[in-house]
Amino acid sequence: MNKVLGRWIWVLAIGIAGCSESEEELQIVGPDLPEGEGRVYPISAVSFTSIDSVEVSALLGTTEAGESLPVVILLHDLGGNKADWLNNTDTYVALLERGYAVLAIDMRGHGETPLPDDRLTLELIDLERSFLDVHAALIWLQNQSKIDVSRIAVVGSGSGGNVAYICSGVFPELIKTSISLSPGLWGSTSLEPLVIGTGLESFGPRSMLFMVGDQDQIQAGEVVLSYVDFARNLEARTAEPKDLRVFTDSADHGWALLNNVPEAQDLFFLWLEENL
Repeated sequence: MNKVLGRWIWVLAIGIAGCSESEEELQIVGPDLPEGEGRVYPISAVSFTSIDSVEVSALLGTTEAGESLPVVILLHDLGGNKADWLNNTDTYVALLERGYAVLAIDMRGHGETPLPDDRLTLELIDLERSFLDVHAALIWLQNQSKIDVSRIAVVGSGSGGNVAYICSGVFPELIKTSISLSPGLWGSTSLEPLVIGTGLESFGPRSMLFMVGDQDQIQAGEVVLSYVDFARNLEARTAEPKDLRVFTDSADHGWALLNNVPEAQDLFFLWLEENL
């Protein structure tokens, strides 16, 4: 087995004040929040099957009245899952607020998506074939009435950024644009870059924004592995339109860039506005 190196809407918690045998005496209290118009975004648990028989779990969010919505597919980092986009960053909700449908998926071997053949150990081949999970999502979206399938973007965090890059190169007719946040994956002994499209036929990534912090690094023995260098190599192989933004004095990784670097969040939404 090859080893690799790689780095819900808000739920209002309410308290029950006091307990009584009488239901009439049961009171529910919560924080004193100002009243507002509020918004409701339906989020559904969905699933679809890849061409190699992996049942892919995902969360689909839409707006109540939206039709022909552009959609953003969100890909987690190695060891993460689809809920990261709701629990650890407000990106999922922010996309909904801007009128996008959002599909966050569990890639194989993560979250509620199993590995092929009932295996229990994640292997390099699974990371290399994770683009098939995105392909399953792309096919499933074709039959969703609210979705404008001519406007699909893929966004990946960490190693999910590698998968977004692969998908851009393999499915250019189905994906309009992509964003890769801190892409990077290396062999643990060889330190060679992994999941970069090597060996894939008709591979032509295009229309991609790469974003990375200049201090985002991994110390592997005496070698320093730089996510900036990794992103720069992927950007060089990508066709226009493309952009690489390196944020000074930032070690934030993946979606954390959107949390902590205002310029990164602004650029993220600007790229989608102009390219999706």
